[in-house]
Amino acid sequence: MTIGNKHIITFVLLCLFALHLTPSSAQNRQSLEKEKAKLEKEISSMNAILKETRQNKKMSTSELQIIRKKVEQRQQLVKNISSQIGILDSQIKNTQQSITNSYRDLQVMKQNYAQMLRYAQKNKSGMDKLLFIFAAKDYKEAYQRYIFFRKSAQIQRQQMALIQNKTIELSSMTEDLLSQKQSQSVLLRQEQVNTDNLNKERKQQEKVVNDIKKQENKIAKQIKEKEAKKKKLQNQINAAIAEEVKKQAKIAETKRKNAATSNTAKANTDKKTTTNNAKEPEKKNYVMSATPKEEALSNSFANNKGKLPWPVAKGVIVSGFGRHPHPDIAGVEIENLGVDIRTTKGSSVKAVFEGEVCKVWAGPNGNKIVIIRHGEYMTVYTNLASVSVSDGTKVSTGQSIGTIATNENGQSEMNFQVRQGVKCQNPVLWLAR
Repeated sequence: MTIGNKHIITFVLLCLFALHLTPSSAQNRQSLEKEKAKLEKEISSMNAILKETRQNKKMSTSELQIIRKKVEQRQQLVKNISSQIGILDSQIKNTQQSITNSYRDLQVMKQNYAQMLRYAQKNKSGMDKLLFIFAAKDYKEAYQRYIFFRKSAQIQRQQMALIQNKTIELSSMTEDLLSQKQSQSVLLRQEQVNTDNLNKERKQQEKVVNDIKKQENKIAKQIKEKEAKKKKLQNQINAAIAEEVKKQAKIAETKRKNAATSNTAKANTDKKTTTNNAKEPEKKNYVMSATPKEEALSNSFANNKGKLPWPVAKGVIVSGFGRHPHPDIAGVEIENLGVDIRTTKGSSVKAVFEGEVCKVWAGPNGNKIVIIRHGEYMTVYTNLASVSVSDGTKVSTGQSIGTIATNENGQSEMNFQVRQGVKCQNPVLWLAR
């Protein structure tokens, strides 16, 4: 019995050790699976966007930007899958070791059980059992021998059944892991093939860009003309925002003056109130917010930094925030007070947060621009073919405000901006990743 118990303890400890390791590995794989799903969704969006302009012989540098990002995402996806395979390899090795230990314990238990059967065969008569019990040196030992006869066979069978069940469970687990590993290996090979194909596609696209660069002076001139048009539109946006800030700041100042006058009058009749007001903590000086409700809206918007939904369901940023050199045309700089987001034709443009539409108008090219105020913050949506809101419309988060416009080259692109008062914010830092 001592040997059997020793092996049972060893077996239990091994099982506990394996259970201790499993949650961590499972958690890592779960995290990788979430990342993998996110990457696949982003790649799917890029494929949909590229599909619309791929047939256009006049390929643009913005398509190249999308392809480059797609390659990066593919590479991350391959790395992700490889990491999952590594985790599976480790789990399989641990499971196989556990199975080996279980079978070893099972063999020992079988030997012990066989010895008990042989002993029981030799002492099968009731008289032999009684003699064995009464031969004990004291009552305690006699009672233990009695219990031994009653429970030993049952305990042995239970222990053997436990190990056999555990062995079957571990064998099934190994089969599952091997199957998962095989599936992941197949997926890895597919992703590697996709990455190779994508690299070829990128080289083809770069070849087109190189051909374009042969006419660099002409293209640089076209880009400058386009930037001039964008500058004209941006001036309109800046003027509209400045006007709204001035308007709301005036309202806020009037509210503050009225509140101060009211407090002063009240303080003249109640010194205790004046004392209490002196102890009140200083409130944040909101540039535009004129009511407690709008202050709460400002705070809520600020607290959602990095969590705001994208203004389109499928989108890729093709031009980032700030002043930066053109990625493919030397000597040309681009200034962007927001981010340019490429999406699919006819996409719905949605408000990224609740608020109130403060201005809707048609830009220089005839497409619509919408500005939504969220307390002291504002968001800007450009290049809309149609709009479903007007000045003063209250909107909720995710509400459609219009549809994207598509140019003659099949490109559907919008400029999205975030402002705090007149101060430009980098939208990438506000949108959910």
